Amino acid sequence: MTNRLKSDEEGWTLVELALTLSLIGLLVSLAVPAFVQWGDRLERELFLGGLAEDLRLAQREARLTEEKTVLQLDEKRQTYTVKKGRRTLRREAIPPRYKLTSNYPGNRVTFRPTGQVRGGTFRLVVGSTQAGRVIVQVASGRPKVEVDP
Repeated sequence: MTNRLKSDEEGWTLVELALTLSLIGLLVSLAVPAFVQWGDRLERELFLGGLAEDLRLAQREARLTEEKTVLQLDEKRQTYTVKKGRRTLRREAIPPRYKLTSNYPGNRVTFRPTGQVRGGTFRLVVGSTQAGRVIVQVASGRPKVEVDP
């Protein structure tokens, strides 16, 4: 028996195959930048969310132990540290391509034994563009995360 194609059987021609692959390539090239932007935004959201959670941690520690608790930003080392007295509760690195700045004197946020704090803002910057911020509300100390598109 021979395996011959019948004249009514159809397949893909070279032109159809080339056109289909070209369209798939075009769609992928359009989708990749959107995924990269989505990944960058997610990275910023996760970092700023972690910073906000560490601010809440410092506030809880101050209230529970009735001692001052501090979040100290170290711009040179690209880290921030949550401390109670000499004890370090948490240390976090800032992602390498970002810079974190604040309007707190000495980049130091101090939570009083009551949990109250001076209001202020942490800004996450890429190059010279703001990528997001954490706003610490006056007195209550509640952090609010805002991520720029």
